Amino acid sequence: MSTAYDLPFTIEEFRGRVSKVQEEMARRGIDTLLVHTPENIYYLTGYRTLGYYSYMMLVVPSEGDPMHLARLIEKSVLQGTSWVPNVETHPDTENYLDATLRVLKQHGFDKGTVGVDFSAWYLTIADFTALKERLPGVTWTDSTLMIETMRLIKSPAEQAYSRHAGRAASEAMRRAIDAVRDGVTENDVMAAAYSGLLAMGSEFPALPPLINSGVRHTMAHATAENNPVVWGEAVHLEIGGSIKRYHAANLRVCHIGEPPKLFYDLTDLCRRSLEAAIAAIRPGVPAEDIDRVARKVIDDAGYGDKFRHKAGYSIGIALPPDWSEARAFMLRGGEKRTLQPGMVFHVLPAVFEYREYGLGVSETVLVTEDGVEVLTNTERKIFVKR
Repeated sequence: MSTAYDLPFTIEEFRGRVSKVQEEMARRGIDTLLVHTPENIYYLTGYRTLGYYSYMMLVVPSEGDPMHLARLIEKSVLQGTSWVPNVETHPDTENYLDATLRVLKQHGFDKGTVGVDFSAWYLTIADFTALKERLPGVTWTDSTLMIETMRLIKSPAEQAYSRHAGRAASEAMRRAIDAVRDGVTENDVMAAAYSGLLAMGSEFPALPPLINSGVRHTMAHATAENNPVVWGEAVHLEIGGSIKRYHAANLRVCHIGEPPKLFYDLTDLCRRSLEAAIAAIRPGVPAEDIDRVARKVIDDAGYGDKFRHKAGYSIGIALPPDWSEARAFMLRGGEKRTLQPGMVFHVLPAVFEYREYGLGVSETVLVTEDGVEVLTNTERKIFVKR
């Protein structure tokens, strides 16, 4: 049996997830599934490690428990975090692909139809090509997003982690806002954000807080570089919290001194767009409808070309470099899949124009049985520091 001391979910919940994967494998005619995405491995087993930068694999057979393969140094982490008792390791003196072949052949997984996520970040083209060449008896099939799609609907236990992450992100936002003043640096504000996250029990988020001052507040996806925060400039703040790797995020903007009227107007525009989107969220609504209502508010004001991204994306389990589950589901035009209870989204209307403004307001929300629950709770406005 597993000696894991810190399982984020019951073994019954983990087994239920594995059973759903095996049911889908049977539907697709997959005999063996090879999982290389660390978030998916965590979802099925609880195994979480900073060592995901090295090759690892979870083998899901057509029936029975999965099996881990990882570096020998990871054995104690597997024992301490995964419920799965079947663990194979390899020393650093053994090539990881040689180890993969050894393990698959030893357990009879070197034949039949094998599923692999063709888009997995942690299975390189070179490694997959080598596996195909060295396993001639295997028929390969693409399992891209099979598990990610299952992850979209969060269980009650997962939702509890998302709520906690929302509280952590909100507290970090409040502390960051409090820290903004003339003469500090972006790093000072970053430190305040992290103090809020850690005080609320957050782990490190999959993205660092995005904290940018001056002209850099107009640059989406920039972050702190110790630049000074000075009078008359804005500070972009986008902060996510992580509880047991489940994320929630929120975005606000501060201004040192009285901002231009345009900043008030655009912040209010994004707030109204956000609130229109949240009001439209309920089970059964196509995702594209949420994007449409959010975008209409900004389009009608003449700033549609400055709203340069989807209205939102699924958010949940994440490791660096990304806190989103956007690969699996986005609130965007053309996405006709419907919202379902248990889905969690980061909804983020924002408008950007380089050197002029970067303004937005965002929340993380949970789709409920009859509507929506907002998980973050910072006031929706531009924060003016005088």
